Amino acid sequence: MKILVAVDPSEHAEEAIRFVKSVEWPKKSELFLIHVIEMKDAPPIMPEGGPSSWDRVISQARGKLFTEAKSFLEHTKKEIVEERALTIKCLVMEGLPGAEILQAVKDYQIDLIILGTRGLSNVKRFLLGSTSDWVMREAPCSVLLVREKLSKVTKGKTAAKILLATDGSSVALSTVDMLGLLNGKTPPKVTVTHVVRKPAYLEGWYWGKGKAAFKQLAEQLLDKAQKEGASHLEEISQRVKGLGMEVDTVLTKGDPAEEIVKLAECSKTKLIMVGSKGFKGGKPVPLGGVVRKIARYAPCSVFLIRPARSAKEG
Repeated sequence: MKILVAVDPSEHAEEAIRFVKSVEWPKKSELFLIHVIEMKDAPPIMPEGGPSSWDRVISQARGKLFTEAKSFLEHTKKEIVEERALTIKCLVMEGLPGAEILQAVKDYQIDLIILGTRGLSNVKRFLLGSTSDWVMREAPCSVLLVREKLSKVTKGKTAAKILLATDGSSVALSTVDMLGLLNGKTPPKVTVTHVVRKPAYLEGWYWGKGKAAFKQLAEQLLDKAQKEGASHLEEISQRVKGLGMEVDTVLTKGDPAEEIVKLAECSKTKLIMVGSKGFKGGKPVPLGGVVRKIARYAPCSVFLIRPARSAKEG
């Protein structure tokens, strides 16, 4: 497995590193630490000697940023190597963080991106962060958005709570495969949930057929969807049990993103796991609105899982 971790001195990025150190990664995994510098982060530049000295002063400022970034990444690398036997490569880039991260994903054929992201208030949480949102939308691989205390999932003395959201598709099986990475000293407690929502076309059908017929059809479709959802939950929960984890299931109705976020808040979940399609016709499948809404409003870390590379390319 190839893992790319975006690194900076922020607390949420530090938590991402703590999480990396807490996981038993597959053998021969490669870890890429990336730090993207931007000239706006350089100290105020005050050239002396007029315009002729500007290029030299700017070059010196850029060189200082690169030197500090390389030193920071090497220190982080040493910190990880002390706990995990991983092959680690340090990458220092300059430009827009989102663009540089996505380019590195392409260049190094990355399977998983790990990004620290701030935990925001209910009012501001929709902002998420331009880099996180950009990467999550366009990355062709799985993305883990790390908020505070995620490392407790694998290193905590008590079982952490994980919410695995499934839409009933085959992609959901990929989430179970990735769940195995999180089986630490104390196996987590996993809640598998499926949300049944009303078919969007029914409102238009109502005006043509009348209230009674509409109600009957709606009840029939809802009953069918609930039975299919219950069957799928049972299948997924059995796979989770096979990992030696405690599991329960929740079947509910409503808006999928809203219900999933609400359940995460009520149960004090540490991590939401949700699947998303990877490629279709050789091109990345656009990220669905449900997944984006979960990532924006979730009170905890979010693991967006896309199918493994072999499955994509097949």
